[in-house]
Amino acid sequence: MKRLIGHRFGVGIQDGSAGPPINPYLPGTGWNVQFDAGAIGSALTEIECYHIALDGPIGSSAVLLLDGFEWDYIQQGWANGWDPSQPMLLTQTMTVTLCWTVAATAPPYNRTNNIQPRVTLWLRHELAPPVEPLPGLGAVMA
Repeated sequence: MKRLIGHRFGVGIQDGSAGPPINPYLPGTGWNVQFDAGAIGSALTEIECYHIALDGPIGSSAVLLLDGFEWDYIQQGWANGWDPSQPMLLTQTMTVTLCWTVAATAPPYNRTNNIQPRVTLWLRHELAPPVEPLPGLGAVMA
């Protein structure tokens, strides 16, 4: 059985503005949305990312990096949902990053022609099955 943890929301920043460049398409100038362990904020050993809603500049594509390695490619990087057949498993220390194929722009941002990427991760975890007493120990434990 699964239990919903909730969602995490992030907006795009210019690659390299929060550390070394990581965008494989446009190092130092492309859009990134990153969720590090602090942003994901789970004390659980393992969680699942079972859905991602994303929006970005029209005509863009994106790559999803898991700890800096390509996990998936998103051909339509705007008004899209990532709904894998197998959820992405995350541990407490992993980082999820989405990088767009277009350069970051300056504000003011809007939802039609100067779009700042927006990403929502949907997270859940597996509930441990209830512990059943061993046969014959029920009377002892009662």
